Amino acid sequence: MSDVGKQTIKTFDKGAKTVARILICEDDELYQQIADAAFAGSGHEVLFAVNGRQAMSHVAAAKTPFDLIVTDLVMPDKDGLEVIRSVRERNTATPILAMTAGVASLKEPLLVAASALGANDVIQKPFRPQALRERAEALIARAQKDQTSIAV
Repeated sequence: MSDVGKQTIKTFDKGAKTVARILICEDDELYQQIADAAFAGSGHEVLFAVNGRQAMSHVAAAKTPFDLIVTDLVMPDKDGLEVIRSVRERNTATPILAMTAGVASLKEPLLVAASALGANDVIQKPFRPQALRERAEALIARAQKDQTSIAV
């Protein structure tokens, strides 16, 4: 799985249609692999970025907004808090799931700061792939329901 950290796009086949487009911003290869396992067989298209600068390049280049952005909070070259702030300045509707392992004493304050900046949910590392997928799909479903109710 060494190719995961390299600007990789994966579509996890569940038929012909992509269920959701997800951007994963994670510099740690272990958690890239966990995210990869979490979405295998889901039908989602997943794009990986290895730092915040690369994530924001993907956001800026996207023809349509991502259905979900999952970001680590502690990364080199633009951290997750900067990613959240930048995304919220561009688009208030895209759900954001923040995650961190961080230093034990900083973990809670980082997650609180992420929520204050606009993360819709937070998850503490370590976690299992299924926990990530459940949180992600709940956020996607809630956003899709909100869009449907606005359109009606």
